[in-house]
Amino acid sequence: MTRARDVANLIGSGNYSSTTFTATAGQTVFSIAHTQNFVQVFMNGLLLDLTVDYTSNGSAVTLTSGAAAGDEIEVVAYNTFSVGDALNQAAADTRYVNTAGDSMTGALSISSQNSKLNASSNHLILHDTAETDTGSNWWYMYRASGDGALRFYKGADRLKINASGHVTMPSQPMFDAYLTASSTHSSGVYNLSTGDSWATRANIGNHFSSGTFTAPVDGRYLFTANITANGSVGAMAYFGCEFQVNGSRRYIHWWGKGGSTSSYFAANNSAIMSLAANDIVRLASEKAQSTTIVGGAGYTSFTGMLIG
Repeated sequence: MTRARDVANLIGSGNYSSTTFTATAGQTVFSIAHTQNFVQVFMNGLLLDLTVDYTSNGSAVTLTSGAAAGDEIEVVAYNTFSVGDALNQAAADTRYVNTAGDSMTGALSISSQNSKLNASSNHLILHDTAETDTGSNWWYMYRASGDGALRFYKGADRLKINASGHVTMPSQPMFDAYLTASSTHSSGVYNLSTGDSWATRANIGNHFSSGTFTAPVDGRYLFTANITANGSVGAMAYFGCEFQVNGSRRYIHWWGKGGSTSSYFAANNSAIMSLAANDIVRLASEKAQSTTIVGGAGYTSFTGMLIG
């Protein structure tokens, strides 16, 4: 009992209460509600030592040795400090993500447009809250095991960047078609989308049908074509390979030949077009006389793709 009381700088207003007792001869127990061990006990102004001079159990403090009659016993009871809505460590560990590695469930809002970003294994999933389909309507970005490629997926792989930085677009609209049979057509402009039999070597997105390509989206498209024919060609005869957009003749390429012969000849063409969604593109030929358009794989062909 050698330390003087000095609590003025230890506690703020309202964080403690002080109760003073006048002891009777030999009194040891002083009843006072408090938080166990959150007390300081003073006898005649001197601070007593917890466990050495007294004990605390939450309802009373008990002196180790009885007080003398008239001793002044002051008990300073400290209130426990709390912050509104504060979480202890256990609660915080279950509520917040640890920076050293953790897992999350549910969705994390990343924009005011109600898009959500979910983490699952090695996938990142982006979708709108209106979506109800948990698969084909959601965008995934993931790294495939083994090849190390980064893939963007929506129902199927739409874009892939391999470990060397090469970019492929497996779903990019394109087609490669050819006539399967020969047919004879009179002079003038003839649209090869009608009355001729087409087959495809590739038709990604199925936007080519019966000689007609329908643009799925606004963009720039590259088209190439080759038309092979067989017929008698007079002096300064002409034979054209052209693209028609929405029924209008555009991008015409001519082939001309002098003399009077009967032989095979061909015209080819290529063009980059800016198309709107649902524009249609067909292949046509223009000729000075009746000719046979030669079919069979590779003789007369039509190819197109979205490039940007």
